Amino acid sequence: MLNWIFVILVLFCVIDYAKNHKIFTPIFIFNFIWLITLSLYQLKLSYLQSDLNDRTIQVFFASIVSFNLAYLFFNIFNIKGKNKVSRISSAKKIKVAKYILLTIFGLEVIYSSGVPLLWRFIGGSKNYIDYGIPSLHGAFNGLLICLGAYSIYKKRKDSLLYLAISILILSRQVIVSMFIEAIMCMILDPNRKRLKKNKKKIVLYIILILALFTILGNFRSGNNTMNNVFKPKEQYENLSDTTKWVYSYMTFSISNFNLLTSMTNGNVNKGATMLNDLLPTVLLEKVNIKMKYKPFYLVSLNYTVSTYMPPVYLDYGINGIICFSIIMAFIGCVFYKKYINNKESMKNKLLYSVFVHNVLLLFFNNMFLYLPIIIQFIYIPIIFDDNKYIKKGDTNEK
Repeated sequence: MLNWIFVILVLFCVIDYAKNHKIFTPIFIFNFIWLITLSLYQLKLSYLQSDLNDRTIQVFFASIVSFNLAYLFFNIFNIKGKNKVSRISSAKKIKVAKYILLTIFGLEVIYSSGVPLLWRFIGGSKNYIDYGIPSLHGAFNGLLICLGAYSIYKKRKDSLLYLAISILILSRQVIVSMFIEAIMCMILDPNRKRLKKNKKKIVLYIILILALFTILGNFRSGNNTMNNVFKPKEQYENLSDTTKWVYSYMTFSISNFNLLTSMTNGNVNKGATMLNDLLPTVLLEKVNIKMKYKPFYLVSLNYTVSTYMPPVYLDYGINGIICFSIIMAFIGCVFYKKYINNKESMKNKLLYSVFVHNVLLLFFNNMFLYLPIIIQFIYIPIIFDDNKYIKKGDTNEK
C-alpha cells in the first residue's frame, strides 16, 4: 500500500498543477510535503528508522485520500470574504501590539529570572524549557510570530527586534514559523515586480533559517554528540550537522508515529490528548483533564517531534484522522479562496500563510492544535484590517 500512497501523492500534485498552474494551492502543498517527507524517510539514514508497519501505512493512506477528496469537494463552492473597514488604523494597532509584546517579554524575563541564552552562557541549571509564564507564554509566542512575520515581509526595522527576542529565548520553532509565514506573504504578493525583487531575499531567508536552526540546535544540544543522537549508518556519519538536523526533524516524527501504532490502535483518550495540547496550563488545572493512556512512543528522547497525527489518533483513532483531514481541507479551501478573491488584503495573505505554515510542518507537529499558531487566527483579524490602512499609516518601513 505504501507504493500506492506515493502514486496518489504524485497523481494529485500533477492534476492540481495542470489545473491551476500554481504550486501554492492547499492540495499541492499538502501532497508535495508528504511526498518529500515519506521519500526522505525511505532513505533510512539512521539506525533509529525501521520499516513502516501496516497500521501506520493505513493511517497515512486514510489521511491523504480524505484530505484530497474533501478539498476537491469544498472547492466546488464559491467562498468570498467581506472587506471590513476598521475605525482604528492597522498601523496604530500594530504599534499597540508591539508594546504589549514587549511588556509581556519584560514580565517573563522577571518571572523566569533571565533568558535561556544567558543561562546557556553562564552554565546554569535552567534551560529554555524553564522560561516563560505558564499559560501566557504560548500567547506571547503567537504574537511574536505574527508581528515578526509581518515585519519581515514589510521590511520593517522591528523585524530585527523580534528576531533578537526569538534568539534570546532560544526558540527555533518561533524563528522557523516567523520566516515561513513571511516568505509565504512574499510569494503571495500580487505585485509581480515586488515578487521578482523578493526572490533573492527568499533564498537568503531560507539559508538564514537553516543556519539558525543548526546553530541553535548545536548550541542547545552540543554538536559533538550529534552522531550519538542521530545514530547514522556508517556511510552517513560525515553528513553536515545542518543535513542531520533537517533530516531528523523531517523524518523522525514518522518513526515515532510508527512506534505508536505498534502500541495501540488509538481511540483511547476521548479528546483529552488534543485538549492538553491546545488549552493553557491554568485551564487544564481547573478542569482537571487527564489522559488515561500516555504511551512512551519516542524512538529517542532527543526527538520529540510527532507529526500532526498522534493527538488525534490517541483520542479518536483512524476515524478521527479522517475527520481531522476533512476539517483541514475545509480550512485550507476557505483561506485560499478568500486570498484569491482579495489578494491585496494583508489579513488574507497572513491567514493563508499561517495555514500554509501548518501544512508545511505537518511532518513535524500538529500546528492546528498548537496554541502559539492557532492564536494567530485571532490576532490577525484583530490587528490587520483593510490593506489601505497599513499602506497609509505604516511609516516605519525602510
